[in-house]
This record gives sequence, structure tokens and C-alpha cells, in this order.
Amino acid sequence: MKDRNGREINYLRLSVTDRCNLRCIYCMPESGVPLIDHADILSVEEVVRVVRIISDTVGLSKVRITGGEPLVRRGVLQIIKGISRIGIEEITLTTNGLLLRQMSKQLAEAGIQRVNISLDSLRDHRLKKITRRNISLHDIEKAIQAAFDAGLKPVRINCVLMRGVNDDEIPEFLEWGNSTGVTVRFIEHMPSSLNQSIFVSRDEIIEHASLSGTVRRQEDDGGTAGIYTVGNGVYTFGIIAPFSDPMCKTCNRIRLSARGTLVPCLASAEEVSIREPVRNGADDESISRLVHQLVINKPDSHGGCVSAEMWKIGG
Repeated sequence: MKDRNGREINYLRLSVTDRCNLRCIYCMPESGVPLIDHADILSVEEVVRVVRIISDTVGLSKVRITGGEPLVRRGVLQIIKGISRIGIEEITLTTNGLLLRQMSKQLAEAGIQRVNISLDSLRDHRLKKITRRNISLHDIEKAIQAAFDAGLKPVRINCVLMRGVNDDEIPEFLEWGNSTGVTVRFIEHMPSSLNQSIFVSRDEIIEHASLSGTVRRQEDDGGTAGIYTVGNGVYTFGIIAPFSDPMCKTCNRIRLSARGTLVPCLASAEEVSIREPVRNGADDESISRLVHQLVINKPDSHGGCVSAEMWKIGG
């Protein structure tokens, strides 16, 4: 289905929880977020039903499971199994990796095809400072290997860059990604409680990467990231730059939050509650009309992603 700007909307980012086992400085308050009652989030059956209706309405080709941290959600494997039976071409997962090592095989069996892992530093002391938790690079490398062993390939690493925090690690990430067999994607920081002086632009990322060789842009993969190579193609990396290089003109995604709100854009204040009609006995056709109207009215652009609470709608 196309929106009013002619964009083919076929990608759903599905947040299954707003809880997380980390407290990353750009995402969550150190004290965490207010816990909502389990009854206030969509049940396994409700999630699967709504995703099926959305797919029937717009023609989904891809669903990405997100959070918070999706693997802390009770019933996440049942959700994935239910979605996989709908017949959607691609089902993927974004995770912080802490539970991936023990769940990779089950995730693959449930229907996940590949994973993105969030990792913002290769240095343990920085990881602990950024996540406010006691995690190490070794933990994430074990998760990556488990994903490989389960056939969840390719593995992509998402790194949010912050000036004076981790932006000096770009060449190190390129080398590490090459040796580990993962693709690193650097992400511009979106507005948060942190001072905006930490923002690192796409051009600055390229400048840092050029320390390892000449950087050349390649044909993009049709997703959110610009694809680049360094030197003679020894390193390949991505840049997700919603400010320096916005992808709004080709955006093909909508979002469904764990609480059952359908959101047309990461930064949009507009949302439609799907949970209420689902629980009030609405039939599939009625819910489909809500989805249709939201897609048609998807905003032209994100307008700056200001004050988005990433843990609520899946980043």
C-alpha cells in the first residue's frame, strides 16, 4: 500500500516491550522507566492478530522485532512464531545481545532470520559507563558467535556515536567488524536528555573513517543506512544519518508499540490506538480501516525526531 506521497509502506517495526535490562545514557533514565501493568500491553495473541491485519491491509514484506529489549518480553518466541505463520517474507530482531547467546537457536527456530546488535563501544569501561550496567565486549562477541552458529546472518552492529564518548573508536570499529565478520552501522545521535553538543554528523563519521583509507559511497541497500567502503573495499560500513542524510523520501515503515499504538513516524506526535478497538470487540475490517487511514496520512518527514522516547516505540 502507498501513502499520499507514493511511498510503498511494507515494513513494520514492532516493539514488544518498553522494558530493558540496560540503561543506556541516550535512551533511558538511570532509574529506568515507569513500569506499566502487563494488562496494558498487547498480549501475544493480540500482537499476532494486529500484525496479521496490518499485513493484510498494507502488504508487509518485513517485520523487525524491537523493544526496549525484546528478549526480556515474556512470550516473545510465541509472538515470533505467530508472525512467521502469517507468511511475511523477512522477520528480523534488534537486541542488545545480553540474552542472545542462550536464545539464538530458539529465535532461529521461531522464525527470526537475522539480528542487529546494539554496541556503542569496544572498550569495557566505556560500555559500562554508556549502558550503566556491568557488560563487556566479550559478552557481545559470544552473542555474535551464537547468532552465527544459529544461522542468523548477516549480523549487523548498531553503534550510536557521541562526541567525546566513543567517536574516536570509528577506525577501531572498522577493524573489529572486519575481523569479526559483522557489518558496523554508525548512527547519528537523536535528541535525548544529553547535551546536543555530543552530536556527530555523517561528514564527521566519514572523516574519522578516512583515517583507515579513502571512503567511497556505494549503492545503498534500500534500507535506512548509507553504505560505504574504505580503501580497496577492505572495510564496509553503514551510516544511519536521520539529520545529515534523512531517508524520509523513501521511508517505508510504520511502528506498532507494545502498548498497542500505531505510529506512522518515529518522531510523529500522531498515533492511533489499536489496543482499544481490539479489546472492545472490533472486527478485522474496522481495525484495517484505522491502519489504512494512518498509512495514508503518514508525515512527509520526521521534522527532527525531537523528544522521542525510543524505548516506547522501538527506536
